[in-house]
Amino acid sequence: MERRPQSVAVRLRLRRRVPGILVLSCLLGAWTPACYRPKIVAGPEPPDHLVGVDQGRWPRVEGLRLHVFNTGMNRVSPLLAGDPAPWRPVPAFVIEHPTRGLIVFDCGLGPEIARRGDGALHPITRMLFKTRSLPGRDLPSLMRDAGLDPTKVGTVVLSHLHFDHVGGCDAFRKARFVVGKGEREHAGSRMNGFEPSHTDWVDAAAWREIDFAGGDAYATFDRTVDLFGDRSVVLVAGGGHTPGGIAAIVHLPGGPVLLAGDLAVHFDWLGSDDVQRIAGDPERAADVRNRIRRLLKLAPELLVFPGHDMPDVPAARTDIVVHSPESFVAAAWPVD
Repeated sequence: MERRPQSVAVRLRLRRRVPGILVLSCLLGAWTPACYRPKIVAGPEPPDHLVGVDQGRWPRVEGLRLHVFNTGMNRVSPLLAGDPAPWRPVPAFVIEHPTRGLIVFDCGLGPEIARRGDGALHPITRMLFKTRSLPGRDLPSLMRDAGLDPTKVGTVVLSHLHFDHVGGCDAFRKARFVVGKGEREHAGSRMNGFEPSHTDWVDAAAWREIDFAGGDAYATFDRTVDLFGDRSVVLVAGGGHTPGGIAAIVHLPGGPVLLAGDLAVHFDWLGSDDVQRIAGDPERAADVRNRIRRLLKLAPELLVFPGHDMPDVPAARTDIVVHSPESFVAAAWPVD
């Protein structure tokens, strides 16, 4: 096995410990908001045209439908995101596919958050995140309430493996799990917000790791992979938030949507050059952010669903079902 040079290994270990070091230094120092320093990254200019989309004619897959659920609320510490840091939703998505059945994109918060709240998290993560849910509000429960059978899910796409995107995965025992290459190797430390126990039961043969090295440029993105080969779901390479982070363009009958995961954390983040203190690779995070911005400019008909926000969904979009819209505001949850 090839060994990393010692200096590289040391840097990697330090990077993994940065959140804990940041918290401890601020606890020993001044008032929390004063510890935050914006991470301003302008990023490169993306393409000024859509690749593979002829005159705005997006593929439209008949029979494709998107269900949108909210599993709870998160609040990121001002140490990582500055002040104010409001409570934000933790959505999860289910795609009804005409031939592939049910596909999950991100699972949101698990039932342990409803039971224990922040106590379910690693002590360091607990300092950096506040999180709330309620009994029966995890994705499998919400699916059953909506008449969608979790045992019928054939594919689970995880934008990345942070705790608030993988909760309830164990309800999908028959599914194939899809992640970006390198994400599983990176996700071993609970200190950085990962919860390996949510996915370590998955058999190795059930994982599909997407290698974007040979991926195609599409829309404004540099590397994409057609998940099923039918243009219904096109995966997009991230790598800024976490090393194997991904998003998905879903070609619904009424027009495309981008399920961004934390490639676009929320709309405030998308509109700022501050990539904050969450991004593992700030330069790549800014690059992908700019590509999403350009995409919205070139294709304003596209809807973006960030990792922790909700767009305005037109009432005419019968191919998008937002379940319990009132649950996407903090007042619906037991927040402080």
